[in-house]
Amino acid sequence: MRRNTAKGLDLILLGREFCEWQAFLLCFCKYVLLVRMPVDTEHLKQRVRGILEAKSELARLTSKSFSRLSLEEKYAIRYQIIVLAEALGSICVQVATEDFKLEPQSFSECFKLLEERQVHDCAKDLTAITRLRNLLTHHYWTIDDKRIFESVRNNFGSVDEFIRKVKQRYAIIL
Repeated sequence: MRRNTAKGLDLILLGREFCEWQAFLLCFCKYVLLVRMPVDTEHLKQRVRGILEAKSELARLTSKSFSRLSLEEKYAIRYQIIVLAEALGSICVQVATEDFKLEPQSFSECFKLLEERQVHDCAKDLTAITRLRNLLTHHYWTIDDKRIFESVRNNFGSVDEFIRKVKQRYAIIL
């Protein structure tokens, strides 16, 4: 007979009892793997703040006419879009992996997977933002700053919607 003490419980591990204990542990481990682990809301808050800061800076930069923007301001717009897209993708991947145990291979796939799980309903727009980020990051010589300027001015409502739904779902208060 072998005695083990685990968290104040005396366990007698003999023959049949040992097999039952192993079966229990196996079932328990499978259960733990299937249970949703809590989402790290502090990380989500940081990313949401980053998005809000980027949006604020984009709003400031696009408040004047395109013809009055300096080259540095055009580059600042590009940079803020990259920051915004990275934070959106980071939130998406975190929610997908921590809440739904998914393993998306790209931000685009991630937005689609979360839309399918009714976390948001703007995958097409968010995917477009991440594709713009890819274009800005990898093909900078093909950028039409005027089109980007107009897009930023008119088409970022989906970002607000996504953030609103994430904040609501995970009870995030800034």
